Amino acid sequence: MIFFRYFSLFDKVLSVIYFLFRIPGTSIHFQDQPTTDQQKMLRAMYDFQAPYEGTLSFVENDLFVTLKRTNKDHEWVHVIKLNGENGYAPANYLTVATCSKIEEIKHIDDILKRIACKRSPGRDQASVIENLKESRRKLEKELEHLAAKQMYELTSLVRHNTRCTFQQAQGAILETLKYLQENVLHIPDGIERILNTDTDQISMEIRRGGLDSHHLDRVVGLIMEFASDQETDVPEETWNEMLDLTTHADRALLIAALERHDCALLLQLVHRLQAETSWRKRRPILAILFHALQLLPTFVNVAINSVLPSELARDIQAIGTAKDINKDRIYWSIRVLTVTLCCQEPLSFAQQNELGENLIALLVDVLETESVSIATSDEKDQECLTITSAAMHLILALHRQFSLVSSENNPVLLCLANRSMCDSLIEKILLLYNREVLILDDPIKQYVGHQNDDNQTDSVSSLMRGLFSGAETAKLFYTADLEVLLDVILRRLTDYGPGDKRRSDALQLYHAILRVRSPVYKKSDFAKCLKVIREESDKLGSPSTAMQQDHHKVMQIYHEFPDFLEMS
Repeated sequence: MIFFRYFSLFDKVLSVIYFLFRIPGTSIHFQDQPTTDQQKMLRAMYDFQAPYEGTLSFVENDLFVTLKRTNKDHEWVHVIKLNGENGYAPANYLTVATCSKIEEIKHIDDILKRIACKRSPGRDQASVIENLKESRRKLEKELEHLAAKQMYELTSLVRHNTRCTFQQAQGAILETLKYLQENVLHIPDGIERILNTDTDQISMEIRRGGLDSHHLDRVVGLIMEFASDQETDVPEETWNEMLDLTTHADRALLIAALERHDCALLLQLVHRLQAETSWRKRRPILAILFHALQLLPTFVNVAINSVLPSELARDIQAIGTAKDINKDRIYWSIRVLTVTLCCQEPLSFAQQNELGENLIALLVDVLETESVSIATSDEKDQECLTITSAAMHLILALHRQFSLVSSENNPVLLCLANRSMCDSLIEKILLLYNREVLILDDPIKQYVGHQNDDNQTDSVSSLMRGLFSGAETAKLFYTADLEVLLDVILRRLTDYGPGDKRRSDALQLYHAILRVRSPVYKKSDFAKCLKVIREESDKLGSPSTAMQQDHHKVMQIYHEFPDFLEMS
């Protein structure tokens, strides 16, 4: 069963469906709500004979749809019968009919069909039809609002009764209802509306009425109250509650809470982290920041302009040089710093100094000394990154960040140029480059998925090009390493078509390698690829900008290395 992908939530989802549905007998009914006062259907309590033109005759228990009141006399109501006849009826002869929005929509549709079938429509039929259609639109909108509210409340109940996230709870509910629809019973219109609800478009009014909103307001209030007094410790339970909400609650509510008062909560978290020395309390703050910063680019911009990057850099270096390394602490500090650096805003001059060669040297040492995979002790973390992988990601982020400032004198490359060997780093970057993935799966873009740029070179290719920008760093690749890299580049040049960013990046990387190493490995195969790229604009016609850039790069290679032109 497809819904068992969601932690076998089927039974738990069914148990809370009673919150939205009632089950009389053997059929499930959507819990629709009565229509609003202005749109209620009416029922005749007595017979009535129309006394003059414009009034409507009816018998007891006839049903009516209310039209717009056009008279100031509230003793008469403008209504239309289910047979399509309309007119004024005395209000004291009518009462509210027991009718749901779905039933009223059905009655309106039937009336509109009967009107359309009439050969000689009345002179006011056009306005009547428009009134009916407007009433129908309002009812549909109310039903959509109701379905969204019920979907949200059901999701909140599933989340609170399981250990899944808000998004996982939504997925489990949809899978369960789809299964019921396809395999168990006929699904009524109300449940169909829940299935068709666009969960991303649920209004903040509905979200603020949920369980998570009240819980989040309470916890945020406690944090802000305690954080304003530096001498008062925030209880550990409060931090753990906030971490649970940050990782499991509704993303929209979290963003709203963090955005409030110019990101005051985010800045308080940073200040409290700076003041907190106990690792037991510091750990949940780091985890909260790690998840919170990924919610919105604005939060990363706020963080990079705070003391957070410097605080984390100092913490990493202090832990890394200690006799007994707290691996969990250095792991979380590395990850939060990686997220903080994943923005387009450059570091300040002071931050560049604090995050310079000393920090990078320590990270490289972590890569080189951790010969075995050391997993984090955090079972909640889905990515299960090792310390070495986290360190590699931070190196990629640092190289990318320093490249924003200047294309020369990058501290990452300066640090690596002073080393005679970096076997683990080279092995890891080759593994990352060898993966057949999309640009969107760039390792550090898992932290910044909200601001992906398809035209930007991925962090792995960017660092790889940096390593081959000079002989001092290119020497870190042994002959066997270089041949593996060339095989990957050749595959990318062959497999990816015109205009593909991955092919363009591979072509630029090969050009950089030629300049510092002049490899002869599979040179004839590369010559064939270069010829294909050179000729494709003539064959395909109307070359794109990317194709023109590739063609220009090939001509540049021919100019610098004319033997390629002779071989082709």
